[in-house]
Amino acid sequence: MTRPVLIVGGGLGGVATALGLGQQGRSVRLLEQSAEIAPIGYGVQIGPNVLPVLQRLGVGDEVRRASYLPDDLLLLDAYTGENLVRVPLKGEAFERRYPAPYIAIHRVDLHEILLKAVRQLPNVDLNQATTVSGYSQTADAAQVQTERGETIEGCALVAADGLRSRLRAQMHPDDASRDTGYVAHRTIVPMSEAPESLQRRAGVTMWTGDGFHVIYYPLRERTEMNIVAVFRVPPDLEPTDNHGYRNYIDAIATNAQPEVRDVISVVNLERRWAIADRNPLRRWADGRVTLLGDSAHATLQSLAQGAGMALEDASELTALMAKHPEDPERAFAAFERLRFVRTARVQLESRALWHTYHCGGVDAEVRTQQLQERTTEDLYRCFDWLWNPAAARAALPGEQQPRTCEGGAE
Repeated sequence: MTRPVLIVGGGLGGVATALGLGQQGRSVRLLEQSAEIAPIGYGVQIGPNVLPVLQRLGVGDEVRRASYLPDDLLLLDAYTGENLVRVPLKGEAFERRYPAPYIAIHRVDLHEILLKAVRQLPNVDLNQATTVSGYSQTADAAQVQTERGETIEGCALVAADGLRSRLRAQMHPDDASRDTGYVAHRTIVPMSEAPESLQRRAGVTMWTGDGFHVIYYPLRERTEMNIVAVFRVPPDLEPTDNHGYRNYIDAIATNAQPEVRDVISVVNLERRWAIADRNPLRRWADGRVTLLGDSAHATLQSLAQGAGMALEDASELTALMAKHPEDPERAFAAFERLRFVRTARVQLESRALWHTYHCGGVDAEVRTQQLQERTTEDLYRCFDWLWNPAAARAALPGEQQPRTCEGGAE
């Protein structure tokens, strides 16, 4: 019996990899620790670089039907209300430049579309409630150990187990995630219950302030509004001090524009997600084992490309495994060479933008002047490397590009 490719992690990257390998006719066994393979139920932005990947997996049309196409990316000053950046996402100039639309989709919808396609493949086995604690390997096989004491063997192992990957920790025991000191609050409200100021917005709208930002966009044919609010947590504020935290948020809202206060008024502040990323790190592969997605290159949300990079990974890795079907070590080494610089750039540019989004004082004044000097063409040019990488690589050597882009952020 042919040993399966083992995939640890049932998020977007893991499921897309299972789909791509399964479509090649390979035996695949996906291991997910949760009792149900299901994502966090909030929105996700998908840049023009990602829909072609989903098209190659045979789900692009279905994803597009389930998506909302925002008019623009809009960045505003939370205190003055000034427009800092507007990136049009529709129209001839955008469509001529990029290979696909920019979309917003409910993460559950995207995940279910991928899962439905996977479940149609008899050679892909989905294993829920299986927590993997470590891996080992021999010359011709890879094994995972589970918390129940089982050993599961395959021909190769793909670790897609997220930011706090146990398998990455085994591969790189001295490496740790990098905490930013910020937390995110995610909320979806029915559009009919959203404040009127939000209902008027047809794009991805983001307000930037000193130590915080809020971002929101419609989903599901404008029947829902996806909202994310991100705040820097003061170091002297205890995590259990909910009253003090609420007062802190109220103080931020007092100095902000009315629309920002409208957003904060409907955000669920009860549940918080700590925001962290990883430093770029070479050696994703260890023999027959490779990291993928956040396990390899977890990034901040500044460019809204965490999901996009995981899906690109899935496409590139499955193509390389098709090219080297009997040599996963060679495929995994080529995968890192192909993907490392691109994903590291997303990580580092996202960090640079994190300061842009959350600075105050003189930094914010200079930031505002710099951003308002940029034309639409400038903004498109700075996104070219990300949204249309094939065209960007073919650009003339002398063409100048701004160092970082503004927009996205979850």
